[in-house]
Amino acid sequence: MLSTYQEEVNSGERFEFGKNWKNFLTAVSESEIKKAEEDIKEWLGTESLTGKRIIDIGSGSGIHSFAFYKMGAKEIVSFDYDDDSVEATNKMWQIAGSPNNWKVIQGSILDEEFCKKPGFFDIVYSWGVLHHTGNMWKAIENAISLVQPDGIFWISIYQKGTGYTKALDLKKKYNNSSFIEKKIMIYSRIFKMIGHKILNGKNPFKWNQKTSRGMNTYHDLVDWLGGLPYEVATKEEITTFCQSKNLKLKKTIPFPEGGCSIYLFTKNNL
Repeated sequence: MLSTYQEEVNSGERFEFGKNWKNFLTAVSESEIKKAEEDIKEWLGTESLTGKRIIDIGSGSGIHSFAFYKMGAKEIVSFDYDDDSVEATNKMWQIAGSPNNWKVIQGSILDEEFCKKPGFFDIVYSWGVLHHTGNMWKAIENAISLVQPDGIFWISIYQKGTGYTKALDLKKKYNNSSFIEKKIMIYSRIFKMIGHKILNGKNPFKWNQKTSRGMNTYHDLVDWLGGLPYEVATKEEITTFCQSKNLKLKKTIPFPEGGCSIYLFTKNNL
């Protein structure tokens, strides 16, 4: 698996998300973790996850798994395909005190045999991940298979629009560029942000804002530019597919193209 991963990175077909997450963690603070925790509470409508078994698919930085842990989850399984993301999540696990009820492993949501091992979960969570697997619909299907009856399926997927080809070409260009060329692409966009703030009478030194998902503007920008593989879907496509798998849409926030629309489903108890 790892050799295939590295081959894809070397050929410019896959972005190293984990390295971006590890870099982000060097400056992460309690406020980012708190924002992630508040977002979970808002979406799930609860202050406590006591008794809940949760799986975090594509755990990335590990911040959201850490938030689940702080909210009292009975058991957490965090996994990622990217070796650096696993390392980043392990760092958060260690910060939590290396708890026995939180397991961090490496694996692929596209691996059906791997997906059969952890069992079923009260909450299956995957934020901005399944569209980066190279086979989004298979990834969604495999993730749904982990949801127990009456369980929750909570995902975010890039919104489809007319600019998909342009965005895909941009990501391919970024991943096939040199280190210096990548920095130029990043900072040219940062300078535009700063210029926009100046024109609107805002503090240009506050361009690197913390987001509600426990990230910040800089690392979010790098994630966007690099994000390969890259697939998109409309709200109708996601809801139709999930409903065909015995899920019921409970809540959604659609975003414009370029953003991740959010979906929270429950699984019918047949």
